[in-house]
Amino acid sequence: MKKLIHEKYDQLSEAQRKVARYMLKNMEEVVVLSAQKIATLSDVSEATVHRFAQTLGYSSFIELKQAIHATVRNNQRALNNLLTTTAEKPDSWLEKHFLQEADNIAYTSKTVKESDIQAAAEKLLQARHIWIAGWRLGLSITTYMRFVFSYMLGNSTLIPQGEAAEYSAHFKKADVLIASVFPRYDRKTLQIIKLAKDKEVQIIILTDSSLCPACKYADITLFVRTKSKGFLDSYTAALSVCQAIVNEISYLGGDRIKENIKQIEAYYPAFLEKSES
Repeated sequence: MKKLIHEKYDQLSEAQRKVARYMLKNMEEVVVLSAQKIATLSDVSEATVHRFAQTLGYSSFIELKQAIHATVRNNQRALNNLLTTTAEKPDSWLEKHFLQEADNIAYTSKTVKESDIQAAAEKLLQARHIWIAGWRLGLSITTYMRFVFSYMLGNSTLIPQGEAAEYSAHFKKADVLIASVFPRYDRKTLQIIKLAKDKEVQIIILTDSSLCPACKYADITLFVRTKSKGFLDSYTAALSVCQAIVNEISYLGGDRIKENIKQIEAYYPAFLEKSES
């Protein structure tokens, strides 16, 4: 089923792509959801869900659900757990929130390879300059990366959204671009990635799905789970992956990192407010 959705993705309308992304992230849940509920969760009309099924080659949404059920039935434990939890009385919403966040990290830990984290750290350490792209909610990731990489390496820049052209002009072959690319897959971020690729910049992508249009330009792609109990996606797992990269940089960078931090720390006292006597 996942393979079919990937194959048909380019043929889908933008609204149908929302359904595709939701289904890829929530394949087990779809088995017990109505077309109307999937439409609500995907932020599209119910008619879009039915058209999505037809575009995939199914005569109806029911037939699509039957095919999805066949895909997930080998994992009966997950399906049975889902059916049980949907029938139980809801527990604390706060508890469910934290359990979902923990699940995102656990799921991501099984999809991200240690070799990719190490490769990303090595590229960042070797970079002439580190460029960082990603705005909107992605700023929760990119501002963190900008601060930490500047603190550790002293050579990172978060590209301002309104000055993408000016900053992109300074890309060099020895640079690295690390980008946060999550739905709605901002076009400006994608344009920056394309320009970086043209200049042979090394590209590291943090994203939620192989459907992300930036994946084809990436040298390293790190997939994270973003499921949430609220109306906004969660970037907890993405930040955890960033922290893993930071830890690997610390390990590989050794004395260089220590010296950079030592120099920065030496300047902090000059900016502290003097206590009043």
